Amino acid sequence: MRTALITMLMLSLCVFADTVYQRIDNDQTLTVDQKALYLVYSVMDRSRLPIEYSADADCDRSGTPALHEAALLYSEISQSTLEEILPLADRPDLSGSPESFVSDDGNFRIHYTTTGVDACELAYAEAIAENMDYSWATECGTMGYFTPPPDYNVGGDNLYDIYIAHLDGGTLGYTSHGGEYKPPDSTHSCSASHIVMGNDLGPDHQKVTSAHEFQHAIQMSYDYEEPTWFMENCAVWMEDQLYDDINDYLNYYSVGAIRKPYMGIDSGSMYWYGASYWPRMMGLMFGIDAVREVWENCALTDGPNMWNAQEDMFDAHGITFENGFMLYGLWRYMVGPNWGSTFNLFDEEADTWGAPLVLPWHNFTTLPASGDQGSVATYIMDDKGIAWIRVNLSSYQGGWIQMDFDGRDNFEWNLGAIVFNDSNFQFIWVDCDPTSGEKTLSVPSEGWDYAVFFPAFMTPTSFDANYTFEIAYTAGIEEGESLTSTDLAIGSNPMVAGSAVSFNAPSTAHADLSVIDMTGRRVSTLFSGIAEQGLHSFEFQGELASGTYFVVLRHGNSVETARVSVLR
Repeated sequence: MRTALITMLMLSLCVFADTVYQRIDNDQTLTVDQKALYLVYSVMDRSRLPIEYSADADCDRSGTPALHEAALLYSEISQSTLEEILPLADRPDLSGSPESFVSDDGNFRIHYTTTGVDACELAYAEAIAENMDYSWATECGTMGYFTPPPDYNVGGDNLYDIYIAHLDGGTLGYTSHGGEYKPPDSTHSCSASHIVMGNDLGPDHQKVTSAHEFQHAIQMSYDYEEPTWFMENCAVWMEDQLYDDINDYLNYYSVGAIRKPYMGIDSGSMYWYGASYWPRMMGLMFGIDAVREVWENCALTDGPNMWNAQEDMFDAHGITFENGFMLYGLWRYMVGPNWGSTFNLFDEEADTWGAPLVLPWHNFTTLPASGDQGSVATYIMDDKGIAWIRVNLSSYQGGWIQMDFDGRDNFEWNLGAIVFNDSNFQFIWVDCDPTSGEKTLSVPSEGWDYAVFFPAFMTPTSFDANYTFEIAYTAGIEEGESLTSTDLAIGSNPMVAGSAVSFNAPSTAHADLSVIDMTGRRVSTLFSGIAEQGLHSFEFQGELASGTYFVVLRHGNSVETARVSVLR
């Protein structure tokens, strides 16, 4: 459900500028023992932290990242530190007489008390139980995820245990697998866990936090050794899958993938909350099962293998990870003021996401122009980061816009290009020379309002992603590669059963021709496979209800769309 951004921001408890987790993670002077211990303290007992980590710090909405990152260090820390951490990460001792009940669907045991600092009313505990039952029914039932493994009766039986307690610092809840039962007969890194929910959450936060933390419990049943970044991406994405009308994920816009494109997709706090767009794109491109497929691929190999798991998912759907990543650069740019209802790109909520960040030194109205990555260290690209470079085409119609790009030598660079106006867009991306980092790419200007180029740095390294570029207006294509249309054509609009949808493939490549609805979900696949060079035509079967849809063609490294009506 599309909701005004300012309304959603009012739900926020924090501004996420400087959290306790970030301060601990950024302190390079800490030993591994100190880091693990402080991460656990940040969730379980902030009073034990040195004051510089907690004073005037913003909140960490979920305590799971700190506990998980600490658990990933267990094999490296001393035995004495581990013995201090494990009791802290264990099931909480509630402040008053403990009470419990089984949720209506029989999957959870809810632990709570009515006295002391952890106190809550029975009605509050019952609301948590109802939300957790809904999370289980949807995530494990409808969406087909693994159910969490039994905990070897630690909570009194083998039901999944939810504890309701007071949490410090604005933390809404957390999921912990530290010291939990690891099924010895599991074929993958599977762990039991428990969830702690804050005792003072409003109704909306009760719902989204239940969906978020239960997704973490599921992830730990696939592979508890996987990295935190994608765990959080998926948990925030899951909030909106279960509670589409709340849209709490919009609170993370300012710290995420649209406002900080220069950060790598595997970046940490607080970016990982604002990068739920990554699994969101996977789910909308290929169906929501695609995100679960990543976790299933993780479970196929014991130990962490997130990158391979994502690559295998993309491969299974006919494109490379690299292609999917470059499409993500397109997808994130065509949002907010760049989103157009006439060429809805994947997502009906995209117009609420605000403007993507174009740095001042990457914004041009006059050509020729030149530039580089800029001198501000904050904006230097990480591995798998990008930078959007925009050209206003109002004074440059009828020719071509040519970019000569030169990335740092001996690293892998890609270069994407988008042209768009109020009613349509086209997109292409190319590989740069692997030795020189150079590439020339041209896009047509006639009829388009803007051209946006974006370099992508693809090599893991500690070296800075330095680059230079020159942009010029030309009457024709002088050299290099260019964006050319595939002439996507709809035989009749409105489309009816028997209508033809055609395109002209400029080269032999994988093509995916699909129909998506106004929510951004794929509802029909007209073709998916290798398309030989030349003209291809497919018949629309007329199986869809009357309404407005979008035909999306992904061919090789390019994308085109067309808005259509369907009549039955």
